This record gives sequence, structure tokens and C-alpha cells, in this order.
Amino acid sequence: MPGLKLSRNEAVKLYGPMSVYVKNGCVDVHGKKTCAGEKFIIHRTRNYVVLALEDSELDVTMVNESQIQTLEETDPYREKREVILDILRKKCRKIVVVGCVDCGKTSFVTMAYNMLLSNGHKPVVVDGDVGQADIGPPGFIALGASDSPVYWINELKPLVLRFIGDIKPHGYSYHIIYEVRDLVEKALSKEYDSVVVDTDGWVREEAGINYKFALIEELKPDVIVVLGEELRDVFKQFSKLGIYVYELNAPVYRKTRSREERRMLRSLKYREFLENAPVQKLKVKDILVQGCSLLQGVEVDASSIESMFDGKIIYASRLPGQLNVYGLIKSYQSEELKKRGFEKVRIYPMGFEKGLYCAVGIIGEGDHPCLVEKFDFESREIVIRAKYNGKIEVLKLSRVKLTQDFTEEYLEV
Repeated sequence: MPGLKLSRNEAVKLYGPMSVYVKNGCVDVHGKKTCAGEKFIIHRTRNYVVLALEDSELDVTMVNESQIQTLEETDPYREKREVILDILRKKCRKIVVVGCVDCGKTSFVTMAYNMLLSNGHKPVVVDGDVGQADIGPPGFIALGASDSPVYWINELKPLVLRFIGDIKPHGYSYHIIYEVRDLVEKALSKEYDSVVVDTDGWVREEAGINYKFALIEELKPDVIVVLGEELRDVFKQFSKLGIYVYELNAPVYRKTRSREERRMLRSLKYREFLENAPVQKLKVKDILVQGCSLLQGVEVDASSIESMFDGKIIYASRLPGQLNVYGLIKSYQSEELKKRGFEKVRIYPMGFEKGLYCAVGIIGEGDHPCLVEKFDFESREIVIRAKYNGKIEVLKLSRVKLTQDFTEEYLEV
């Protein structure tokens, strides 16, 4: 266990996995003051900047991937602190953080949250990154807060979750914008006085930039913080509307996460919210079902169409121009079905639903993660696993499936 001595105002960057024990003195970690006798853990996919508030000594437990680096002069860490202090002086309430993947958005959000809290404010964070969700599970927008500063925003308590149903914002941007805006408005209408919005890293395509512009137009923030040289001047025009726009470089040396590491982090979040969740049975007649045409359609008498199918039909439903069939189907007579007005036929193999990622809750309030176990068409029940045990008005289904080890797959129907 190597010892690390820091002089007052000296800063180092620590790359996980690492365990750090403050032996003497006090340090600042993302705006959280940590003093002698306290300990913190750095995940292997993250790095923390530690600033000595006074002469300090740390005991550090490292493994092969761990690194300790002196904070380079070009690192934007100190500039980030100055930006947050300026935001505090201007008494800004709504702060939106945008930037590329792995350019330091979440560490900035963590630092801003902690410094707001430490300066007498009651802040919250809206986590708008459905792919790398920190506060809630993947596929959700989350509102989170805490009573004390945190090392990373994944320590914030989720106050409200809203289900988007995918880990990519593509195709869901307006849904995300609506949910983010609603959570910001709810937070500021209650006891909270400031909101920091963390966004995803989809900025290298025109559609991603248009999505961020639309989000900003809806939120009407006081501040936009832009991280990454590739976005320099892109958001500057919002200053015409009286919005403060701060531009910061991304760190030259930063820990970028591979696709597999991101997948692993999502798996851990799924596990956190769903592992050992108890079984519940939902009566289809009592709930609204969204996200699956099979259950949104009007039931069709199977005997009226079975002659056009080779196989066993367990359940069928219709939507305008579309027939949905659940069962063990080998083939069907498409021309005959077209004569019945069904231009499109969607076949759902028996058992396809097991592991479907979903959410349950009360309409207009919070959503809660769940997994589908079975569609029981005989008893007209949907069997799910969920830790939430409150009132259920709606079941929202997605195209994401989770394996037994909480690894993602996509439903192909």
C-alpha cells in the first residue's frame, strides 16, 4: 500500500481500480471534502482528480491497471472549478452540460452538484443519458439528490425515474426532451432551487446536435457548459438569448471506456435494480400496456384465421392493416391475409417475451424497472419481476431483452 504525500493545493489524477484512505489532512474529490480517517473507491472505468486542501497523506491500494499522475497544466480541472464558482456568483438555477463521449461531463456534473450543495443550495441532477445512466437503470431518465456531497452521481438517490425503453437516444429524442423538461419543472416547483442536467455524448452527427439544440430550447437554461474542442463555438449562439455559455477543453489524458466496459457497467446497473426481484402477476384487463403491438391490438378470434396458418395460434390481435400472432407458426398465407385487410403480419414466437425489459408505475408519475417472465394468455395475465410493489396502472415494454446474467440483447420480431 504506497503512501502519497500532497502539499496544499497540489492535485493528482487517480485512475481506478483503486482504494484510497486519507491518513492525514483533507482533500477535495469532485467537490467533496474528504478528511483523515475517510476512504473512497475508484472504479476501474473512472478517474478522480484529488486536490489537497492542506498538506495531506494518502494510503493507496493499487492493482495493475491503477495509475497515479500529476495533474497536467493543460487539464481543465481547475478551470471547471472556476466556471462553477462563476455560476454560483450568478445564482443560476438551470445548468445543462453537453459534450462528447468520455470528455468529462459526468465529473463536471458531480463537481457542480457538490459545490452547489456545499454553498447552501438544494440542487438536483437530471441524468439524461439513457445509455450510461448513473442515477437510475439504463433506458431511464432519472432525477436524483442526496443530503451530502458524493464522489460520483451514481451515489445520488433516485427520486423519480421515467422509462424511455432503449439505451440509445436515436429515435427517442423528443420523448427524452419531454421527460427531462418535466423532471426539471417538477424539481424547481418543489423544494429544490437548482438543477444540473447531464446529457449523452451523441454529438458527432447532425441529428445529435439538433437534438441537443431542441433540448436547450425547451429547457431554457441559464447556463450551458460545453466540454470538448470539437464542439467549440457550436453552442455559442445561445448567448444571444441571454444564456451563459462556457466552453471547456476535454482532458488530454482521460480514461476512455470501451464498448465492452460500457456494456459491463450497464449490466451492473440492471443487476442493482432487478436482481432477486419478486414475481408479480398483472391482470391485462386492469392495466394499460404500451410498447408492444401484440398487446395493444384488438383481440382476434384465432379460429377465424387458423386456416391461413401452418402452426398453432395461441393469441392474435389486430391493428389497422396489421395482424399480430403469438404462437408456434411455421408459415402463413400472406395473400389470403391481405384480402382480409392485413397488409402486414407480425409473428411473435411463443416465449419471446421472457427477459423483456420493462417498467411499471402510475401514469404521469414515476416508472419502475421490471422484467417480463411470461405472457399467460389463458389467464390473461402478464407475469413480471419487479422490486416495486405499489399501485400499477401501466406496463411499458421495450425491445431490449436481458439474459440471466443481465446482459443486453435486442428483440427481433
